[in-house]
Amino acid sequence: MSIHDTIERKKEMGFPEDGQKIIFNEPIKIHWFKNVVEDQTLLEVGKEYTVRKTQLNSSSSFVWLEELETYDAERDLPFFNLWSFKWAGRPKSWLEEQRDKHLEK
Repeated sequence: MSIHDTIERKKEMGFPEDGQKIIFNEPIKIHWFKNVVEDQTLLEVGKEYTVRKTQLNSSSSFVWLEELETYDAERDLPFFNLWSFKWAGRPKSWLEEQRDKHLEK
């Protein structure tokens, strides 16, 4: 757990709340944790899922989903890249902001 992972900070950053519906939007191609990319095969693009919990880290943020059973209890798998999902009130990620700045030039 990160020192940044607080309810207040997640609200400030526009994270979805536990129990909120989110939609799997875009698979990622690469991630530090191999399982984050591989486990996306368990998801369907455009399908709605329910947030079980989120985790805010300094380098990336994760989401666990109610609809998917934990297959590795010791490591609490599966979890997914939060920014691969859409939800009401979703802000742009840092990378999305940087991309948009570049495209504006």
